[in-house]
Amino acid sequence: MGLVNAAVIDTAIKRSEKSAFWLAFGGVLPEIPYTLIAIFGASYLDEIAHYRVHISSAMGIVFIAMGLSYMLKKSTVLKHQESTKIGALAHFLKGFALALANPMLIFYWSGYLILFQTGTFSGGKPFFHFTDSALDPVKWSFSLGAAAGAFLILTIYIKLSTRYKDQLLRLIGDKLSTIIGCGFIAIGLFTIIKNTV
Repeated sequence: MGLVNAAVIDTAIKRSEKSAFWLAFGGVLPEIPYTLIAIFGASYLDEIAHYRVHISSAMGIVFIAMGLSYMLKKSTVLKHQESTKIGALAHFLKGFALALANPMLIFYWSGYLILFQTGTFSGGKPFFHFTDSALDPVKWSFSLGAAAGAFLILTIYIKLSTRYKDQLLRLIGDKLSTIIGCGFIAIGLFTIIKNTV
């Protein structure tokens, strides 16, 4: 969650559904290389598995810090504006640039990979296994799945934002960053509690 999500919602409200879809498509493509970077770094997880509690707790703190940074970040109020003609390529490039400028995705996916591989969400057993091969289909499936999942979530945001423009403006207003921040803080607290209690 972050810049691309907020930009997609903003574009769906201010511009059009089609413009928001192009922005979303550009915004999910960097998920693929950033997820692969996280995956190749995660290949060393077997060596650090006995530090699971410490690492998971540290990742929980990182999620809480990310949440606090979102909550403290100045939000902009989403307002209706006259739609001016902006091409699909411009929206695609905007989404791509916003996502590419967010290397925090590497740490985001590294955190989840650590949690999956250390068994935080699966009763202490690794959720899946990667081989050492760069062509490992599990690595590529995870990476492409992350991008596809991100696009699916953005599609839901677009549909809801388009359908409920006025209600969203009244309900969310300038609170979007706060909502995102609360989500990260909740994930961080869950991770810490799960691994220390």
